[in-house]
Amino acid sequence: MKLKSFIIAIFIAVGLTSCDKNSSINYIGVYEGDLPCNACDKVITKLTLSEDEHYALYEIYKIAGGDEIKRMTGEFEWTDHEGVFRINQPEAMPLFFKVEEHKLIRLNDQAKPFDQPENYTLTQVEDNSDTE
Repeated sequence: MKLKSFIIAIFIAVGLTSCDKNSSINYIGVYEGDLPCNACDKVITKLTLSEDEHYALYEIYKIAGGDEIKRMTGEFEWTDHEGVFRINQPEAMPLFFKVEEHKLIRLNDQAKPFDQPENYTLTQVEDNSDTE
């Protein structure tokens, strides 16, 4: 009888944790890196993610005629793929990122990896998960 109760408890625990498959992912913090750009030299990127699923995105587009700066804040949302979230941009395609150990991988507009994903990596420079 104890074994049956134990098995039921395991199924309940697995069921509860699978409801939010991203709950165990440590994503909170600040990420930085230089991302490729088709219409410019590169995009210097800083992305801050908070526990309440808000973000702050700061980008500097390095263009020969002068830099273009873009700032966005808002809420991000998890997709159906584990560890992948979306930032919806006004009047532009959404941005997709995959959370990995101490880094974010920028994905294409179908939430798939680019060729050479190492070129699309933001590295975690600050971990804010312990701050309150």
